[in-house]
Amino acid sequence: MKTDDHSRAELSQFAIDLVIRLALVAGILYGSLLLLRPIAGILLWSVILAVAAFPLFMLVHKRLHLPKGLSAALLSIVLLALLVVPAAMLGASAIETLDQYARQLTGTQALLPPPPETVRDWPLVGQRVFDFWQDAANNVRALLRTHVSEIASLGRWIARIAAGVVFELLQFAAAIVVAGVILAHSHRMTDAIRRLAARVAGQRGGHFLEIAGSTIRNVSQGVIGIALLQAALLGVGMLVAGVPFAGAITFAALVLAIVQIGPNPIMIPVIIWVWTAFPATTAAIYTVYTVPLLLFDNVLRPIVMARGLQTPMVVILAGVICGTIAGGLIGLFVGPVVLAVAYDLVMAWLDAEHPTASEPAVRDPGSEPSSRG
Repeated sequence: MKTDDHSRAELSQFAIDLVIRLALVAGILYGSLLLLRPIAGILLWSVILAVAAFPLFMLVHKRLHLPKGLSAALLSIVLLALLVVPAAMLGASAIETLDQYARQLTGTQALLPPPPETVRDWPLVGQRVFDFWQDAANNVRALLRTHVSEIASLGRWIARIAAGVVFELLQFAAAIVVAGVILAHSHRMTDAIRRLAARVAGQRGGHFLEIAGSTIRNVSQGVIGIALLQAALLGVGMLVAGVPFAGAITFAALVLAIVQIGPNPIMIPVIIWVWTAFPATTAAIYTVYTVPLLLFDNVLRPIVMARGLQTPMVVILAGVICGTIAGGLIGLFVGPVVLAVAYDLVMAWLDAEHPTASEPAVRDPGSEPSSRG
């Protein structure tokens, strides 16, 4: 009887100690998450950038024979230049274009060219578009005065978008700096993460890390890289053709390409406008140049994203699309990583439940036939 009471007392004491320890650990984790919450986006972006840029970091480190810290700093400077220079050029182009239109608006020069007669032949809306365009070309100031409230609302909306873009660019610049610090200490951090993965997932922990790293690199190359190339080529075409607001349209095309909508919703109206505003020869050359660029990402993106991965392409694409819808630009990377790891877990569970024919079956030694008698 005394033994049972003593066992119950020890069990109760163990349970109380366990609850207290778990509560302390949970409190520390909760406090840490609260402290890191303001910079959680920057930290997540820095990890994504560090994983995506790690092969390039190792290439710089080995080819130039530089210390890891110096290689990481050099790579961070290059990435910052790739971020800041296009943003500055876009801002300068937008300011210059707006200033040009403001000078035309205050002067006697017409702000809009008169509409071509072919606009009348557009189905359903041709006559209304022609009349509106004609009124705007004849007296744009009167048109603006009659729509002051709508223009003010549009201006506030554009200002909010511009402020959000500037804030995101600053966050991204900070993430590049933090990613450089992570790359400089990548060896120790990789060992620590591998030990943590092995502690959590056992022997498959390293495999899950390889899936996550390969998925992030393939998504960054297949989505971000191809979107940058596509938007840059589209921007060059608009600049050569003389399309106004080429910088803003290029930026919009880049955003649409990254979020998997594609630049078609903004580039098809540009092509139509070019046919109405430029000579037929110029419009035909521009169309022949632009249309293949609107299609080539559908061919290149699956090839790049599926390279070296055992995860089916449909799983990666579902992660990209659903992650972007659920979490924005960060979800673009987190979504395919989560689905790829989940797919691998399900397949490992199915393989464990139903071993393949190529795996040798485990026999009971007692069931083996005797070689004697």
